Amino acid sequence: MTFGMTVGLLMVSPRLQWAAWGAPQGKAPHQHFVCNTGYTLEQCRKDMAVLQRALEKYPVSDLGEWTWVLVLSADWRAIQSPRGLHPNSPAFAYYLGKETFIEEALVAEVPGRCFELKSAWGMSIEKLLDYAIAHELGHALCNERNEAQADRVAKSIREGNAASCEVNLQAKRRLLEDLRHSNSHGAFK
Repeated sequence: MTFGMTVGLLMVSPRLQWAAWGAPQGKAPHQHFVCNTGYTLEQCRKDMAVLQRALEKYPVSDLGEWTWVLVLSADWRAIQSPRGLHPNSPAFAYYLGKETFIEEALVAEVPGRCFELKSAWGMSIEKLLDYAIAHELGHALCNERNEAQADRVAKSIREGNAASCEVNLQAKRRLLEDLRHSNSHGAFK
């Protein structure tokens, strides 16, 4: 199934974002930043700046073309629930679509939701944003569905090391088979 989230997204100007972060002019960015429906342009820019600052210490360029999508907390459960994700999971990667989705509460003050996330994860929102980015990079960089393996890669990345993706041929074959199966049934988990 094609992931239909790109409808209604607000694109942050690549020229503006790259000029603001000092990337060489004229160089095409590989990272794309968009906000889901409901964001105002001003709110999108403000929240995206927080995300971009958090991404600076990570090897996101290793992803190649990739899109980072911010979703309002009010809309988050409607997006994650059909995918079978835990209600207190504030981020997820859809690596077939080369996209990572981040809940607004990780980059802006959303009083009730921030409290829920801090309580559920036992860490500050800033640390949770850092954890979520590294974890989703663990999935994306290694094409890894296993949560424990993604955590292992995330820990290595947070420590400043390169992502080390162990090749487990049997697991990768199962992953490919699962993907073929889910694609043939029109569902993404």
